[in-house]
Amino acid sequence: MNASSLKHAVVVLLILFLCLLSTVRAEDTTPSTQIGAKVYQQRCVLCHGSQAMGEGILPMKLKGYPNTNLLQRIRQRNEQEIQNIVTHGASLDSISDYMPPMGAELSWTELESVVDFLMLLKEDTDKGLSLLASVNASPSEQSIFAGRDIYETRCVLCHGASGQGDGRMSKIIKSPPPFNLTLSRLPKAYLIDIVTKGGEGMKRSGQMPPWGDQLTQEEIGHVVDYIVTLRK
Repeated sequence: MNASSLKHAVVVLLILFLCLLSTVRAEDTTPSTQIGAKVYQQRCVLCHGSQAMGEGILPMKLKGYPNTNLLQRIRQRNEQEIQNIVTHGASLDSISDYMPPMGAELSWTELESVVDFLMLLKEDTDKGLSLLASVNASPSEQSIFAGRDIYETRCVLCHGASGQGDGRMSKIIKSPPPFNLTLSRLPKAYLIDIVTKGGEGMKRSGQMPPWGDQLTQEEIGHVVDYIVTLRK
């Protein structure tokens, strides 16, 4: 993939991702680090990662993507510089073309709040990451997005594109066939266990492989978040 194609793919992915985002409630008009953490979760983790160390989906998946380790970069900036970067993005000469300008996307409250949150990350990283984790209690769009990517590379062969158990391997695996995930109502804790341990480890079908050795617990959490969205 050349540089032009990579940039085009990134722009398309960012547009699709932003279309999925929920917005901060209209009554939240006073800037706060809590709002800022929510904005970061919704708008920034795709590139910068949930730990702000550049472990987002795009830099991990796309070859040639620039370093997005935010913890390194914000230490070199003051508050005004950070606000300018968030607002204007790639229109600034010193900023990567991959950084979208968020000034037109965020409300004043969201903009001020995410800058406050980034300053908290800079001044007290542990506290900032703890706050970010606290707003991640429900599945984020980023988690579902990541889970879909994992599902399409690991699970679709058996369970099918829409989870109905009609993947290509369903013509071979018959006793029992791959499960129709759209019918599942099992709790997420059980789904995490069966993805981790496999069917045999949970006294279910031995055809279901264990993924615990190939996926991290975070990745398993992502794919379970996505699987839940397939339910009828």
